[in-house]
Amino acid sequence: MTPSTDRSTAGLIRAALSLGDYHRIMNDLYEEVFGEHQMVHFPYYRRADETLLEGQANLTNVCLDYLGDLSGSDVLEVGCGNGVQSMFVASTRGPRSVTGLDLNPANVALADRIATRKSLFNTAFLASDAQDMKELADESFDAVLNVESAFHYPDKPAFLREVARVLKPGGRFVMADILMKPNRRGRLLRMWERRLSQNYWFPDSYRNAFARTALRIEHEADITAAVVKGFKNRGGWFRDHPIQGPVRRTLIMTFMRAQVARHLYYLKNVCTYHVFSAVKTTETR
Repeated sequence: MTPSTDRSTAGLIRAALSLGDYHRIMNDLYEEVFGEHQMVHFPYYRRADETLLEGQANLTNVCLDYLGDLSGSDVLEVGCGNGVQSMFVASTRGPRSVTGLDLNPANVALADRIATRKSLFNTAFLASDAQDMKELADESFDAVLNVESAFHYPDKPAFLREVARVLKPGGRFVMADILMKPNRRGRLLRMWERRLSQNYWFPDSYRNAFARTALRIEHEADITAAVVKGFKNRGGWFRDHPIQGPVRRTLIMTFMRAQVARHLYYLKNVCTYHVFSAVKTTETR
């Protein structure tokens, strides 16, 4: 496959410096390497012989297990990206429907194409703002999923209020997010975070924001160690998917190693990786 302009060296550099370029390039690279689009989030370690895709599926399953039995449920994924995770839920957990919502219309269009190709008719995708999901009716979902997306949202209290609004009473919410450690970051890191629309919160900020909604936290888990181990377990990530061409392979592997190094630096020095699960109560806050 001949790389497009966005998959060139210049495109990969732009991906490291801009959120929009990053997700577009990652979607393209996953399709190039694996032959189809895949979930684009961090891996979670379970076994030493796992591929990248297995590690990513582990993380999704960790989150879904907090939601309980989804058979016959209406599920919403907020920040669905290319929609592949929503399709994973639809094909493995037996829900009646899965709605994927993303701010980027290009992601929604891509998700629609993939779902059509896979003949997944219990999925639907919508371009909307996680902080103002006005297209969705009150109390219309049994479960809401949010993985590695909320740290981009400037107004997290508004997002949590919207989750509480669209959940049915007794409905469940699970969120996996990258949180900030109490530390001082240099100006260069802060500038980079702004370029990537990274708006990290502290754990207590989330706990306080949850407490001001109808969402009662049931479980909170720091899974940083398993995610770090998942990144360190990268030796077999591409064993079944050889990258064609020595120059192209070198370029992609260099980009991959740089991204892994960046994520490991942040997870060791700047951030932690948490999962919150909550239930919607009928109490007035």
